[in-house]
Amino acid sequence: MKHIRGFIVGALTGSMIMLAMPTVGAAVKQYVLGDATYPIVVNGTTYEDESLPVMNYKGSTYVPLRAVGDLLGAGVEWNSTLRQVEISYGGTSETSAQNNAFRNVEVSGSGGKYKVTGEARVFEAMMNYAVEDGHNYLLEKNYMLSEGAPAWSTFELSIVIPANKLPKNGTLMLQIFEYSAKDGGKVNVLNFPLETFME
Repeated sequence: MKHIRGFIVGALTGSMIMLAMPTVGAAVKQYVLGDATYPIVVNGTTYEDESLPVMNYKGSTYVPLRAVGDLLGAGVEWNSTLRQVEISYGGTSETSAQNNAFRNVEVSGSGGKYKVTGEARVFEAMMNYAVEDGHNYLLEKNYMLSEGAPAWSTFELSIVIPANKLPKNGTLMLQIFEYSAKDGGKVNVLNFPLETFME
């Protein structure tokens, strides 16, 4: 009798576990993507990157967002405070983008040598800038202005990127910003394309 009772309890327990498994499995979504067997060409440049491949899912093509930004000369950033991706797109040599801290920014130069001018009004007269190639930061520096906020101060940045650091395919992006006095995060961020390279 004890063996039959143990068998029945075991069978009922096993049945309940088996019935619960599809419910647990239904909460996990799976997608099967395949490699795209066709080229992606933007403005005459073919996108090729084995580490970040183009994928296909049910007839739709998926290109890594950072790659799209590089090909189009747009800045792609993760805003950890708002937990969102932010894409900014400016002009090629001069832009009128501005915010509360930066205005009248102009970018010129080529071949790894760039001049950036504009006006800034930032906390304690310290502005920051960085250059990235879509994958890595190539430099990050600060610049001391003549006056802090609320006054506007002019700035002139001379940026030199060594030839061996320039991308073969992609866009060098300049990011100007200041660090928040509250939490140390980047604020008043503006992105500008410095130069697009194509092999």
